[in-house]
Parts: sequence; C-alpha cells; structure tokens
Amino acid sequence: MDLSARKDHFSRAVVSAVAAVAGVKAVVPEHDSDSVDILFAAPDTDVAVGARLEAQLKCSQNIVPNGQSFQYPLPVKNYDDLRWAEVYVPRILIVVHVPADPSEWLVSDPEKMTLKRCAYWANLAGAPATSNASTVSVNISIEHMFDPTALLAQLTPPGASL
Repeated sequence: MDLSARKDHFSRAVVSAVAAVAGVKAVVPEHDSDSVDILFAAPDTDVAVGARLEAQLKCSQNIVPNGQSFQYPLPVKNYDDLRWAEVYVPRILIVVHVPADPSEWLVSDPEKMTLKRCAYWANLAGAPATSNASTVSVNISIEHMFDPTALLAQLTPPGASL
C-alpha cells in the first residue's frame, strides 16, 4: 500500500477511535463527495436530537507549529467545500499529525496501544473565497486538538451538554 493510502487509513482509524471513546458513531461514506470523508452522529439525548458533524480528513508528517498554530496547505476544492456557512450538517477539517516513519505511527505492548502524534481540527465555515489555483494555507490552532471532548463540543448545541 502506498504512503498516501496508509495515511488515509490511519487518519480514519484515529478519528474513529476518538468517536468510539466519545460514544459517537463514525460512518465512512462510500464515496468522498463534497469533501466529506467521515460523518459523526451523536446519540439522541434530551438536549440534542440528530446531532451530526461531517469532516474532511488529512494526514501529514509536515506539521511545524509556529507559536500557537501551524499552516496546512489545503486543496482549494476542499477549502471551498468546507468554507460554506449555510449547510445542514456542519463540516470541519481534521488534520492528523504523524511521524515521518509509518512504523512509528502505532506502538503497542501488553499494557497499552499508543497512536503517535495528534489530530487537530478547524472550522472553516464563513472563510473568505480565494483566488488561489491549487492550495490555500489554512491556519490551525494547536489548542484545537481533536479528542473526545472536542468532538462532543462540536456536536452539542450552545448551552447544552450531551
């Protein structure tokens, strides 16, 4: 399997693990259309019924924080699909950061299994249009780690809790 395919599979595994810990269903669409690689569906509660979130997944070993954020070169097509504010289901970008060597992505022993590095998220809804032809440099805060708490917060209406 080539490196790009391995990154794709690993990023899906990482965000699916986050969803499992959060108690949220993660569904991989049959085809990536409209820059949606995965759909999250929270269980219905008294405060949130039908909570959904869609995400575009990327995986990179080239993340270099500059202070409290890093720049990620997102293809214009994905940028345009994610920047629309008027959507029925909100969409976010998730970037999974991995070591350069795939053999270091996952380390396990009898006590634990460790997935190396981290995942970050960004909401591009309302971002301005671009005249760029190939990529847009997206600024992502290193404080926006994609973990169970962040996922549940994205699925929860303001002032409520799942």
